[in-house]
Amino acid sequence: MTEETKQPEQEEQPEQTEAKPDRAAKLMNDMVKGLREFGTAAMEKAEEYGKIATEKAEELTKLGRIKLDIHQLNRSRTKELAELGELVYNLGEEGKLAKLGKHENYIVLIKTIKELDVEIKEKEAQADHAASEEGQAEVKA
Repeated sequence: MTEETKQPEQEEQPEQTEAKPDRAAKLMNDMVKGLREFGTAAMEKAEEYGKIATEKAEELTKLGRIKLDIHQLNRSRTKELAELGELVYNLGEEGKLAKLGKHENYIVLIKTIKELDVEIKEKEAQADHAASEEGQAEVKA
């Protein structure tokens, strides 16, 4: 009887060792599967955030370009106003201010300044529109 008792115990031990590798292999397969799913989800999120960052950069670039245009237009306007001031000063020194409205340079300068004013207003409207679009995009995100 002692031999019979030992034999079943010996038989059970190999079965237990076989069950452990199967369990370990299953656990390892589950871990690998979980890591793959995590990697896939992480890649999808990274792509999504990359697209959002690209769109945001494009919006900011557009707004920055418009603001640069406004700055350049304001510089041109300031230059034209300085020329107008110099013209008025010179005509005043010469005592010819009465003929200012008919002076060719005066007419050209006034026309240019008015055109610049219109362009500046248009660019400011574009900047406001771009800024509001950016604000709406932030609300959606």
